[in-house]
Amino acid sequence: MKAIILASLLFTQLSIAAQSKKRTDFSVMSYNLENLFDTKHDLGKKDWTYLPLRFKQSSKEVQAYCKGLSQWYQKSCFELDWNEKVFKQKISNLARVIKTYKDGADVLVLQEVENLNALTLLVRTELKALGYKEIVLIEGPDSRGIDVAIVSKYPLVSKKYHQINLAPYSDRTTRGILEARFSVRGKIIAVMANHWPSQANSDTTRMQAAKVLISAASKVKADYVIAAGDFNTTVDDDINALKLKIEPAFIDTEVYGSAKSAPGTHWYKGEWESLDKIYLLKRKNNLKISEHRIIFEKFMLKDERWVDDETGARRFDADIPNRFNPKTGQGFSDHLPAVTTFRL
Repeated sequence: MKAIILASLLFTQLSIAAQSKKRTDFSVMSYNLENLFDTKHDLGKKDWTYLPLRFKQSSKEVQAYCKGLSQWYQKSCFELDWNEKVFKQKISNLARVIKTYKDGADVLVLQEVENLNALTLLVRTELKALGYKEIVLIEGPDSRGIDVAIVSKYPLVSKKYHQINLAPYSDRTTRGILEARFSVRGKIIAVMANHWPSQANSDTTRMQAAKVLISAASKVKADYVIAAGDFNTTVDDDINALKLKIEPAFIDTEVYGSAKSAPGTHWYKGEWESLDKIYLLKRKNNLKISEHRIIFEKFMLKDERWVDDETGARRFDADIPNRFNPKTGQGFSDHLPAVTTFRL
């Protein structure tokens, strides 16, 4: 009888310990979904490529737009059939990746989401079982219509959008920084979602984005501040916005990875880069970083043979991100997701 009681007590203590450990963990995933568009046109946005082919072929406006694009983009604009079947397959594939991390990260910071409709369909259909309660997206000025978004299992306290002005360095519009504050077990955690100007833009445009982030993070009222997203900054930028503006104020959680699970989060023409980052704003009493890793599962990857533009040499790379192919319904994104687990 005593043995049974002791075993019961031990089981109870282990259960409490497991629950306590679960309660102290707080995880954030950053994932660039690569063109998550729905199948309807958004007024004022150049989303013409990602529409059903039947509609595009009957629209003079779409045909004129496609003709004005460069050769590679023109072909896609004219021929891509982005219909409901393709869209649903895309969100199903993306959900498979997101689900690989335990029961889903507590917070998802997502990039390249067209609108609230596309995001809601992903979360409420494919991710329904994971328990996400809050969906946050504020439409920005990006000409194609892609936005940043945040999805959370914890209650939303407030949201705010910080616009990034690239002038005088560029006349383009870019995605702003989405700020969302959540109530997490008695603490307020602010999450800043980022998608900085791409490498096709000058380094100074990313410096502008860094300035906006630093300013916003310093003013937000929260116990902890996390900045995550696709920062589009490489290690060899002439003016490295991350090193000059982010890391003195923020901690790069990537350095806490126990082992590098992947060579980076993005592959382009033979080069890996960690474009997707998760940062923690430095505070006297801060969250502890218990783990950082890149989701790098075999099913998400492919092998590719390609030609080096500079040398003409034929190259082969194994285990690179398998982009979504609308014709076959296979693939996911050209980015890999990064996840950081914090301890409250």
